[in-house]
Amino acid sequence: LAIAQDFTYQFLAGVLLGFALRPVTNMIYWKWTTSIVFFSIFLLTFGPFGQILKRLVWGIPFDNTFWLLLIPEVIASLTVGILATLLIPSQHQVISLNFLWRRLQKEISISMLLKLLGCGLIYALLFLFFQITFNESFSAPFWLGRIEEFLALPALSAQSKILLLWGQGILNTLVILPLFLVFFREKVELIVVFGSLTFVVAEFAPAFANFQLIEPLLLIDQVFIGFCLQF
Repeated sequence: LAIAQDFTYQFLAGVLLGFALRPVTNMIYWKWTTSIVFFSIFLLTFGPFGQILKRLVWGIPFDNTFWLLLIPEVIASLTVGILATLLIPSQHQVISLNFLWRRLQKEISISMLLKLLGCGLIYALLFLFFQITFNESFSAPFWLGRIEEFLALPALSAQSKILLLWGQGILNTLVILPLFLVFFREKVELIVVFGSLTFVVAEFAPAFANFQLIEPLLLIDQVFIGFCLQF
């Protein structure tokens, strides 16, 4: 029964992921190779690699169990990147890797670099804000005490935590950037589509898949914080 329930949660997490991926796989005219490469990188960045960065920030040790679970997640990310391309293909295949690279080169400028740095910094600040405000695992009742408690967590220093979060924000922005270059919609629609996609990949699908392994109250806190942060 436990195995069946675990499989059910994993299956439903995959279904949610498919629904989140559908708008950007089906409505953007990717070539197959471009789609596979992009979505594999996207899923790895917001999935397994994002989990590694989170553990570093929170000072959670990397035990053998984590690495054993990480390997299937990496394989699953690569597999989903391939399956999403094959099962939800675009109607036209136009956007190649060379085309995408040329578009990125055109966008490179001092202004773009400043925007990337700004997005990374905003991500770091929002991460701190939402965690300090809504995470009930802190013992301190007030903001200042919670910030000190978070920054004092081993094994990274406070400066290293801020730089790591800043770097993660920049990386997330870089990964999402190609979507903004080829997916032309109204701003509200872009926020909904990209916010839903990053939220499902980074927060909701992993939480849903590991539903039985996480304390319910902690799960709700982290999912809500992840929802606010990703959007």
